[in-house]
Amino acid sequence: MAKNPVKEALVIIDMQNDFCSSDGMMAKRGIDVSAVQSIVPNVQRAVEHAKRNECLIIYIQTHHHSLSNAPVWESRSEGVRQLCSTLWGKDFYGIRPEKNDLVIEKNRYDAFLGTNLDLILRSQGINRVLFAGCTTNVCVESTVRHGFMLNYGTITLEDATAAYSQNEHENALFNLKQYFGKVRTINNYFKERELLSGNN
Repeated sequence: MAKNPVKEALVIIDMQNDFCSSDGMMAKRGIDVSAVQSIVPNVQRAVEHAKRNECLIIYIQTHHHSLSNAPVWESRSEGVRQLCSTLWGKDFYGIRPEKNDLVIEKNRYDAFLGTNLDLILRSQGINRVLFAGCTTNVCVESTVRHGFMLNYGTITLEDATAAYSQNEHENALFNLKQYFGKVRTINNYFKERELLSGNN
């Protein structure tokens, strides 16, 4: 029985001012955001690779507001109500969707939960999803896990993802590699893709 051809999407998670900017909410709470800032050039490289390989590009944008918040959600930490609740705070950091890119708003860590991400991927025949963005151990990992459970092939781009500490980043990558798909650098993945393209 012939394999279905591989169709890919690049999903970029939460590259937003409140998570990444030195003037954003996370930085104002005393969190070192330098690691998530440092991946911007690699996220941009991943986008360029995805365009050359005709991948669907989807930007995930967190938006917190009173109608989607709940007591248990707000109890996570002080100030969470304000996180990504303003136009500037939820705006993109270091990257910008282009005309044919999709933007999907989410209200929880997991970009599949309560969104049309799965519907869009299935409607476009996508069966492999590449993930970039932040943070590796929270929103990226939550989304990759769910995607794997939905039977997507998952590729976490380790040099285009970041967390607020190296330990959190590395521990999440270990977990994802062991149980929820593949972990690759941008260069290694797209080289592999070129080598395998004749078989897909």
